[in-house]
Amino acid sequence: MCNMNNMSSVQSYKRIPITPKTWEKLSILKKPGETFDHLITDLIEEREKLDIIRHVTKVSEQGEFLSLDEAEEAWKE
Repeated sequence: MCNMNNMSSVQSYKRIPITPKTWEKLSILKKPGETFDHLITDLIEEREKLDIIRHVTKVSEQGEFLSLDEAEEAWKE
């Protein structure tokens, strides 16, 4: 029987199709005892960091900077 108090701790899972080659590469990256969910979460975090670095690099190359006050004002508009 399902206890309604524990509903927030129940996790839903999704299946994602991947090729055997991708599964093999993920398996090589996965540490002993690590779940694929944890590995994929780490990979997502690394990708997000890389995207930020790429964005900052692009902005610095273009040379278009705003002060924090200017950015705050632009955000309000």
